[in-house]
Amino acid sequence: MKEIFTIPAFSRALLALFASGLAFPLLGVYILSLELIPVRFGVMHLSLLGATVGLLVGVDPIIFAMLFAVAAGFIVSGLSTRASGSNSGGAMALLMTASLGVVFILFYKTNIQAIEAFNLFWGNVLALERGEVLLVAIVSTLILIASILFLRPISAVLFDRETAFAYGIPATAVYTGILVIVCVGIGLGIRITGALMVDAVTLLPALAAQSLKKNFRTTLLLASLCGVFNNLMGFAMALVFDLPTSPAIIVVGTLVVLSCKLIFYLQKKVERDRFAQAETG
Repeated sequence: MKEIFTIPAFSRALLALFASGLAFPLLGVYILSLELIPVRFGVMHLSLLGATVGLLVGVDPIIFAMLFAVAAGFIVSGLSTRASGSNSGGAMALLMTASLGVVFILFYKTNIQAIEAFNLFWGNVLALERGEVLLVAIVSTLILIASILFLRPISAVLFDRETAFAYGIPATAVYTGILVIVCVGIGLGIRITGALMVDAVTLLPALAAQSLKKNFRTTLLLASLCGVFNNLMGFAMALVFDLPTSPAIIVVGTLVVLSCKLIFYLQKKVERDRFAQAETG
C-alpha cells in the first residue's frame, strides 16, 4: 500500500483531498447558514461557460472556469443586494439560465465539442495536474486565513446582515466576500469530485458539524475535521475496494452525518434522563 503513494498521481490526489477537506467544509457552513444552496447550481453553469470560453480562446479551461466562478460571486451579490435582502436564489436562477443559453449558442456557432467542456465537470482527483493541486492548496489556504481573520464579521453576517450593519460591520462587503469565496470553492470542488458530487467536499462535513449543535467557532472546527476524515477515509476505501473516489467519499460522509445526528440524540437523551432523575430525586 505504501508504494502507491510514491506514484505522483496518488500523492497529488492525497494532497488535494487533505487541503480541500480542511477548508471547503467551511464553505458548506456558509452555504447552509445563508441558504445558498441554489448558488452551487449557478456556479456549475457559469463555470461551464468559462470552460467553453477557455476552449474557444485556447486557454486552460479550468482558469476561465475559476474566473467566471469569481464573477458569479460578485454578480449574485449585486443582484441579491438590489433585490430583497440576502436571498440569492432568483439572481442565481437568472444567471444560470442566461449562461446556459450562451453556452449552447457557442457550441452551435463554433467548432467546440460540447463533451470537451463538460469533461471538466466529471471530476477525477487522480487526474489532477500539479498546477491544479497547487491551485487547490492556495485557495484552501485563503479560505482558512479569511475564516480565521474575519471570524467575527462573518459570524455576524451569517446571523443577520442588518444587525451586523447596525453594529458597524461592513455587511455588504463581507457578504460579497463570502459569496465569491463560496463560488470559487465550488468551482474547484467540481474539478475534484465532479459537478454532481461537489456536495461531498462542502455540504456533507458541514451537515455533520451542524448536527452537533455547537457554537459557530466549534462548528467550523468540527466541519474541517469531518472534511479531512471523509476525504481521506473515502480515498482509502476507494483504493481498498476498487471504487470510484467521489462516491466513496459520499458514502463515508453520509455515514459521518448520520453518526453525528445519533451522537447528538444520545447526548440529549442522557441529559433528559439526568434531569428527570434530578426532578424525582
